[in-house]
Amino acid sequence: MSRTSAALVRALAVAALVAGAIVRLAVLRVGVPSVDDSWRAWSYHAATGGPSRMYGPRGHVVTFGQIEAPVVYPPLALDELAIVGRIHLALNHGRFPDDAGLTMAIKGALAALDAAMAALIFLVVRRVAGSRAAWWGAAVYWLNPAVLMIAALGYFDPFLALPAVGALVAASFGRPWLAGALLSAAVLTKPQGVLIAPAVALALWNAGGGAFDRLLRAVAAGAITAAVIVAPLVAAGTFAYMLRSVAVLAGHDMLSALAFNLWWVVSYGMEAVAARGQGWRAMLMAHPGVFTHADAMARGLPHPRLIGVPLLGAAAAWALRTAFRARDLGLHAALAAFLVDAYFTLSVQVHENHFFLVLPLLVLAAALRREFAPVLAALSVSFALNLYLMLGWNGEGPIEPLIALTGVDATLLLAIANCALCGWFGAILLRACRDTPRGEAAPLTVSA
Repeated sequence: MSRTSAALVRALAVAALVAGAIVRLAVLRVGVPSVDDSWRAWSYHAATGGPSRMYGPRGHVVTFGQIEAPVVYPPLALDELAIVGRIHLALNHGRFPDDAGLTMAIKGALAALDAAMAALIFLVVRRVAGSRAAWWGAAVYWLNPAVLMIAALGYFDPFLALPAVGALVAASFGRPWLAGALLSAAVLTKPQGVLIAPAVALALWNAGGGAFDRLLRAVAAGAITAAVIVAPLVAAGTFAYMLRSVAVLAGHDMLSALAFNLWWVVSYGMEAVAARGQGWRAMLMAHPGVFTHADAMARGLPHPRLIGVPLLGAAAAWALRTAFRARDLGLHAALAAFLVDAYFTLSVQVHENHFFLVLPLLVLAAALRREFAPVLAALSVSFALNLYLMLGWNGEGPIEPLIALTGVDATLLLAIANCALCGWFGAILLRACRDTPRGEAAPLTVSA
């Protein structure tokens, strides 16, 4: 690449980074109560009373003004929000007002994590594939429309994404202690971090000789990290409460919790069948909604988990078999992204934001292997639309004229598209793995 071309790439990337920063600054004061009420309450209690004392008996909630928020996230999430809360306390001389300043503290932390992710992508891709690909990856992540939607609405997922992606990178470069510690940190921030554990294990296994020993060291590192994080809860006598509280997340009784996926299509089918007495047009115009497992079984379906779990298991097993010999970071990142996408598409009780981890992983994959760039573009648009059709850009909902393009519910069309995109992603992953000679590794993959 000529000096002129390299300078142009850098200039365009810097312009994209500036534009992304401007967008984040513009939405920094925008609070979305349906998203950030829990973060506000948790940050107050974590900063003033300590994270280890926030867990209580099943159904325990903490209050903050008019907010009542059950504490259902793992302890590292509360430790992180404690830092945000203490910053807010310091800036307000010991007071903790529920105001725009608290919104800015929370969303400022999210923006800082986004910046750290862009920097991680840049540094890793530059080491493997050079500066041009690195600038491309950092800019594409920072200015990605779906990432910007997460930033505008204030979802917590960037706290999960940074250690999760870091764990995969460390594993791909044969660093078991770091990979295990970061994966444990991800899971103890949000349980969805466990979705990339198979890809982390595969990356460690394929990082050279001594694979079994490397996996053991990663497990040891994860266990030590988890012990350090939960030690304050053990000392405070709230460890059992924490386990019970986090387990509540697995008991959510919904087909789809506003993730426009396979189960959103099923909910449309249930509504369409209910409207069959009104004619085919009423059936076609039916609107999907949030149904419980009991609703589905009352209409003759088996328990949805008996379908969703085998579907996800089969997709994950296929992906791991397909990428079993992958030794380069690009394929490892694509595999991890596919596992999360399959969970989002096929599993029950999935929330709309659970897709987010796909984005940095797929940016990493696309920066190193350009065959994944079209998948990144399509999934970024679909995820941004999933968020927009629910909440708009500021929590007040979408602009109706923009979605009234057809009589059929727009969320149903997007759910069908998401199912098709997941299948397409799998086909691209299969082709990439087949086209990679056995034994090929990332240029700088090293043994521990």
